[in-house]
Amino acid sequence: MSLLPIELVSLSGDQLVTDSRRVAQHFSKDHKSVLRSIDRLDCTADFRRRNFAQTVEHRRNPSGGRPIASRVVTMTKDGFMFLAMGYGGHEAALIKEAYINAFNTMAEQLERRDLSLMRRLLDHELRDKDSKQRGSFAGKMLKTRSTEKRHLINEERALRVEAQPALFQLVKGGS
Repeated sequence: MSLLPIELVSLSGDQLVTDSRRVAQHFSKDHKSVLRSIDRLDCTADFRRRNFAQTVEHRRNPSGGRPIASRVVTMTKDGFMFLAMGYGGHEAALIKEAYINAFNTMAEQLERRDLSLMRRLLDHELRDKDSKQRGSFAGKMLKTRSTEKRHLINEERALRVEAQPALFQLVKGGS
């Protein structure tokens, strides 16, 4: 059985899920039978709340009228496993294994992505802190330069004024 993980599992918020439509398709069951099986699961209300979510999907109306609202149940890996335990036979075993592998593969990819993202965030934080420190240092240096520049300009003016008569005399005396 060669099913791609993305065909079996998707990401909803920060959680990997599958849904009753996919389960029906891959286990070759009617969707209403899968929904009935979910409704009849003998699990606690808390387990059901954490692992199964009722949604509505609008599908195309075969007669061309308004789209038809259909109940679809999304489920976590644990919810899927609880449901799939009731499915038997060799083909069902292969599909269960494919689903479990898909959940695990996608979880590993998300973990790697999250680790990579964390590394990038930490690197950004360090670069930002360094940039702020350099900016602060540069800001202090710019302030010092601004103060020094005013003094240097004033000193240069005074020196030019003082040098003007001597230059003027040199030019006059040299002609």
